Amino acid sequence: MPLAAAAAVTVTVVGALVIISSLRSGLEPAKRTAAEACEAAYAEQVPDGPAIVAGEIYAADEWREVDQKMVELGYAEEGNVSDEVAEARDSEAAMLAAAGQDVMTIVWQLDDQTHGLCVANVKDAVVLPPVTITPNLAAQPAVEAE
Repeated sequence: MPLAAAAAVTVTVVGALVIISSLRSGLEPAKRTAAEACEAAYAEQVPDGPAIVAGEIYAADEWREVDQKMVELGYAEEGNVSDEVAEARDSEAAMLAAAGQDVMTIVWQLDDQTHGLCVANVKDAVVLPPVTITPNLAAQPAVEAE
């Protein structure tokens, strides 16, 4: 019986990796690089944590979508961003893009039905350290991985 359970776990993990890999294959290079770096940081920082089963990647100019996702998941309250704050965020995203940089935010769904988060700075499709992960949005503070 233990052998059958181990085989089932292996099939589940391999299946999740195939799904994640196939989802990543259609990404633009900067998002793909950020996803790979974030997954590596998560594996290093939380080796025995729940598996990543899905994720959504947002560029800096998609900050509104990140805010909405946090509300949908129950980690933030619905709020109105002032015009001044919105303009500052849009301006920052535009400056990053003009410099060939971006800040990618990845929201993960984990196999225990919790969510994690990763933020990676990217320049010319190369991730710049540190990568910051929050392994469990509901319970833990962010940690940085070099």
